[in-house]
Amino acid sequence: MEKMKKLWFFLLIWALFAGCKEEESPEIDAFIFGKWNLFCEDNCMQIYKLDKGKLYVDDMNSFRDSPIITYKSTPLSEDFALLAQNLRDAFPESYLLPRGLEFIACPNCAEEGGYYLAFENREGVLWWQIGTIPEIWPEEIKPFMLQLVETIDQLPDR
Repeated sequence: MEKMKKLWFFLLIWALFAGCKEEESPEIDAFIFGKWNLFCEDNCMQIYKLDKGKLYVDDMNSFRDSPIITYKSTPLSEDFALLAQNLRDAFPESYLLPRGLEFIACPNCAEEGGYYLAFENREGVLWWQIGTIPEIWPEEIKPFMLQLVETIDQLPDR
């Protein structure tokens, strides 16, 4: 009887471990960033998507064009992708991730526009919209926001 209990115990342990397989690495989220303005003429947005080491620029003029941001199929040069990766590496996750799907320091986004940040994967998009007034940005994100503004200024908009 004791041998039977041990056998069942080992079979149970084996079944538990046999059912476990090493998890595949999670799909890397695309990092999306840029700026937009609701009331402007011509090109009212400049949005970029860093996906698998390649940087793409939007092919839209405003958020009014479509509810989903679309991008050009040809990536920008590797130099631009490196700038975007540096920005991604500086992303203040400890401050922003708990506040996903929020407007931050954006009292007049409708009139003034704002900065758009997002992570995208198969499950959806986690986004933030941050106002354009540096004086009201939370201290925790000011260095990142200044880097964001500088990075956008260095990237081509088409």
